[in-house]
Amino acid sequence: MGLRAALAVTATFLLGLAAGLVMPEGWARLVMGLARELVQRVYVPDPLQLALRIFLNNARAVLLMVALSPIVPVPALITMANGVFLGVAFRYAASATSLEAAVLAVAPHGVIEIPAFLYAAASATSFGVSLWRKAFGGRGSWPKILGGLARAVALALLLLALAALVEALVTPALLRLAGLEPGAWPPP
Repeated sequence: MGLRAALAVTATFLLGLAAGLVMPEGWARLVMGLARELVQRVYVPDPLQLALRIFLNNARAVLLMVALSPIVPVPALITMANGVFLGVAFRYAASATSLEAAVLAVAPHGVIEIPAFLYAAASATSFGVSLWRKAFGGRGSWPKILGGLARAVALALLLLALAALVEALVTPALLRLAGLEPGAWPPP
């Protein structure tokens, strides 16, 4: 993974996050509607099944980034969309509950999930760039390029599995401590 790719996907994620936090109300409602649909598709009351569903949803996003990596900007655009969703959801959560409750809903798993997602996006971007360089006669061996991508994806997926367990087991407990019902997340 290259430093430029890491900076690019991080910058686009942060740009998306900022956009989600300040997005006009009409657009924010649209994004929250999409977020609620995703939560409804993924949410089940059993914590282990929930963790598996969260992991599979995040793994699908990682694999999509890898599959579309020859279109080099796609992983960064996916991270930007992820940032927008997080920014809007955080904004709504903070306004419906409190800033502290919103942080409790995001931070425990977010400290693992967000870096894992950004690492996967940066690795996919670097892979896409390597494919184009190789197509135009650049140096680098296919085993090294593919091996690097495989190791990066494996590490990202491992971290996303851990984040999913935290999101399904730890986050609901923290939300309950804050007096919130986790199954009703995100707030209306």
